[in-house]
Amino acid sequence: MKWTKWLCAFLFALIVIQGAWAREGAKPFQINNRLRVEWDDNIYQTESDKDDSWKIIEEVELLVNFNLQNTYVGIRYRPSYIWWDDRPSDSTDFQNELDFVLNQTFTPRLSLSLVDTLRRGESPKLYDDKGELVRENSDFYYNTLNGTLGYLLRPTTRLELSGRYIAQRYDEDAYADSDDFDLYVAGLTLRHQLVPETTLIGEFRGETVDYEGPDRGSDSIYAGGGVEQIFSPNLIGNVVGGYQEKSFNDKDIDSESSPYVDASATFLPSPATRISAGAGYSMFETEVYPFASQDRSQFYASIAHDFTARLSLYLSGSYIIGSYDAEQVVSPADEANPAVSAKGGDETTAQFSTRVSYQINRSNWLEAGWQYVDFDSDLKYSDGSKLRENFVENRIDVGWKTQF
Repeated sequence: MKWTKWLCAFLFALIVIQGAWAREGAKPFQINNRLRVEWDDNIYQTESDKDDSWKIIEEVELLVNFNLQNTYVGIRYRPSYIWWDDRPSDSTDFQNELDFVLNQTFTPRLSLSLVDTLRRGESPKLYDDKGELVRENSDFYYNTLNGTLGYLLRPTTRLELSGRYIAQRYDEDAYADSDDFDLYVAGLTLRHQLVPETTLIGEFRGETVDYEGPDRGSDSIYAGGGVEQIFSPNLIGNVVGGYQEKSFNDKDIDSESSPYVDASATFLPSPATRISAGAGYSMFETEVYPFASQDRSQFYASIAHDFTARLSLYLSGSYIIGSYDAEQVVSPADEANPAVSAKGGDETTAQFSTRVSYQINRSNWLEAGWQYVDFDSDLKYSDGSKLRENFVENRIDVGWKTQF
C-alpha cells in the first residue's frame, strides 16, 4: 500500500464530511502540531556499545469528528518525520498512524461500533563495526479492526457480539517468514446491571492466530465472568476472569489450559487528580520465534495531576513478565538445524514515563518528557546463543505543541 492512497482516502473523507458539516454548521476539523527535540541514549537498543543521538521530531495530527443524531465518525491521521543527528544507518524515519471510529445507533436497542487502527513503522538495518548485519530492516504494517454489535435485551441487560482482526506484515523476508501473523477473535458478552452501582459480566470468546513460516498457530477458547463496581463517585473498578484452553497447530505441542484474569481501578481523589492501576494474566500470542505461546503477567499504573489550570503532570509505568516453556517450541522444519531449538525462560519489560505540560495560551503548550525502558531476557537457543538482546534505554525530550 502506498502512502499516497492513504492521503487520498483521508482527503476524500475530509471533503465528504466537511460538506455534511457545512450543512450542520459545525466546525470542519482540527489540526494539531508537535515539534520536539529528543535525546536517545541507546538508539539501537543494544546491551553494550550503545549509540546515542539527538533527533528532531515533527508531528502533524489531523482530526475529523462528524457527529449527527445517530451517527458518529471520527478520523485521525498523524504522520511524523524524524531526523537523527547521529545515526549512521539512516538519518530519517517517516511514521504514519491512521485511526477510524464509527458509532451507529440503529434503534434505541441496537447499536454498532467499529474502530480501525493502522500503523506504518520504520526501523533501519543495523550493522556492527565489522560490517556484519545485527538487525534486519524491520519496516512493518500493523492493523487492528474491532467491531461490536450491541443489543439491549432489557433496560438493565445488554448483549454484545464482538469481533477483532489483527494483521502484522514486515517488509523484509527475514522477519516476515516467522513474525507475520493474523489474529481472529469472536465473542459474546452479557452485561446485567444488578443495581445502579454493580454490573455483572459473562463472556465467551474464541481466538485463532496464524503465523507465517513454521506453524506457531493456535486456537483458544475463553469462558468467564466478572463485575464492574462503582464504590463511590470517586472510585470505580472492574475484574473479569475465567478459564482459557489453548490448542496448537503443531502436533508435537500439547494443549494447555489456564485461568485468566484482568482487573483495573480508577480513583479520583480530587477534581485535579486521576489515578489508574491494573493487572492481568493469561496465555498470550508471541513474536518470539520459535515459541508458539507465552504466559504473560502485566501490571500498570498511571497518575495525572493538574497543579494549576495551565500546568499538568502525567506519570505512567508498567511491568510485563513473559514466561516461555521449552515444550512450546515449534517443530523445526529442518531436523538437522539445532538453532531452531530453544530453552525456556522469562522476559521482563519495565517501562516508566513522565510528561509535564504548560499551557501558554489557548492554542500553545510547552512540553517536556522522559521515557525509560529496561528489557531483560534469559531466553536462549539450545546452542547457548541468546534469542534477544537485553537493553536499557532513556529518551528525554522538550517540545512545543500548537492547536489550530
